[in-house]
Amino acid sequence: MAKDRGRKHQKGRKENTREERIILPNRALLNFSFKYLDQTQPATAPETLDLWLRNRLLDRFCNRLIELSKLTRDEAFNQQQIKLYGDFPPANKTCFFHPKHVEEHVAWSVIEGIGGLPRVAGFIAENTFYVVFLDSQHQFWLSTLKHT
Repeated sequence: MAKDRGRKHQKGRKENTREERIILPNRALLNFSFKYLDQTQPATAPETLDLWLRNRLLDRFCNRLIELSKLTRDEAFNQQQIKLYGDFPPANKTCFFHPKHVEEHVAWSVIEGIGGLPRVAGFIAENTFYVVFLDSQHQFWLSTLKHT
């Protein structure tokens, strides 16, 4: 004899007990690359990752990258977390020179907020910040002191 597969014995579906997934909009968050890092500049006192580690700047820089990686490129610029310079600084305004391994026309920028003078110079392409220089003495773009 065949089983009765009619609907009269079908059990009702229980209430939905799964938690709904909250889907966030896809945001192009900032990425960071050390592909073009130049640890030979400035020529008088080259800044290296090892130097930043010894001077306790590297941990602050890493924490800064963690904060920035939660933002999009536009958010970082609008909140002034990253300062856009555009062109490389003129020779009389910097202690650095344009590295040969970096294209001539890139959007030069700096990451500030590492604590006082230190900053990191590099360039932005799409949503990636390419770290090029470590600058603990604010020598990438020299400026005149104001209100001193």
